[in-house]
Amino acid sequence: MKSVVLFCLFAAIGFSNPIVDSTEFPVPPYSKKSLFYIHRSPNPNTVIYEVNLNEKNVIDAENPVKVYWIRYGEKGQVRDLNYIERTFAYGVKAETLNQNSYKLQFVASKEKSFVASLDEKGQACATMKINGRQSRLTKIFVQVAEEGWWPKVAYVEFFGLDSETGKPSYEKMIIK
Repeated sequence: MKSVVLFCLFAAIGFSNPIVDSTEFPVPPYSKKSLFYIHRSPNPNTVIYEVNLNEKNVIDAENPVKVYWIRYGEKGQVRDLNYIERTFAYGVKAETLNQNSYKLQFVASKEKSFVASLDEKGQACATMKINGRQSRLTKIFVQVAEEGWWPKVAYVEFFGLDSETGKPSYEKMIIK
């Protein structure tokens, strides 16, 4: 998960990053296309992950997931990821599992992947193992540690709901 460092390199420079309580950040709007979002310690700007639906209301096989910013730390505007963000930090690579289910790998890490699909009600969902349990991913938090010339990721937290019990699931991945 060393490449996770890229998650924050370009966004964290110039910020002081004490340990942050991620509950202090704004929660983005939720829709039937919402998968999950990423908060990062440098600021409240949020990376949003949604499914792309085609005209038949199924996930678009050519481009199953849309990833973009809500820039809460500025004026709340929506902005697409730039090339570096999409290629090295927040982008995903998709593999078709079936007509409405896609395995997605974060470009910044090979350690965690998720499956994007639509549930029986047509709600998008991202599922992954969180602390060894199959869960519906709702949020990721990245804590940046500024050490030396380049900021590094101190840890990544995964939040979700256990697929079997519906109870909250949580995993903290410390980056060394």
